[in-house]
Amino acid sequence: MRNPRDYRPQQLYAVTQRGNGGQWVYRDPEDFEFCLSLMRRYAEMHNVAIHGYCLLHNHAHWIFEASTDTSISNLMRDMQGRYSRYLNRKYKTTPYLRMGPTNWTPRYDARFLDAKGFKEFLRYLESNPVEAGLAQRAADWPWSSARAHCSGVDADDLLCFDQWQHLFGKPENIARDWLIYLEGPREAVRQNAARLRSLHTGSRHNRPVHWVADPPS
Repeated sequence: MRNPRDYRPQQLYAVTQRGNGGQWVYRDPEDFEFCLSLMRRYAEMHNVAIHGYCLLHNHAHWIFEASTDTSISNLMRDMQGRYSRYLNRKYKTTPYLRMGPTNWTPRYDARFLDAKGFKEFLRYLESNPVEAGLAQRAADWPWSSARAHCSGVDADDLLCFDQWQHLFGKPENIARDWLIYLEGPREAVRQNAARLRSLHTGSRHNRPVHWVADPPS
């Protein structure tokens, strides 16, 4: 039996979902766009704020703010189920198993983020396309929050800027300051990425290893 997720209202969580067996779950621009449209719909439905995201071909990272102890779980259930049905129809892949949509690993990673963790994980996820060789600059990748954060304009109407714009203490300069931080020394970015990757492996094993760090009471 799985342990329940310990989500707490008004707290931020890093969520990582992966394609089952490393398979691609976003294969062309239509797939990326459809996923984002679903996330927009279900985030509004379940009152979950999105503070950052990045979609790559075989996995996705999200930063969510919970509104209730079940809001993120309900969002992920609805989004993953609906998107898996879309994939199965489009690509005629294997239908559901009893454990859930076969397009996804049976357990996604989720962990609490404090203020420092939010800043570090956001840089990590927005740097992913550059580190993977998919883009020259983070803002060039169209399927992440980097473009919105580097310009200060969310054309996709997905993001909550409330916490991000205060990361450096000067909201009026946040887009410039974030770009400098995001495109900082590559070695520092890579060290940050290596440390963050070592913290969560639960989705690979269908169990939550350090599944959610306990937020302060």
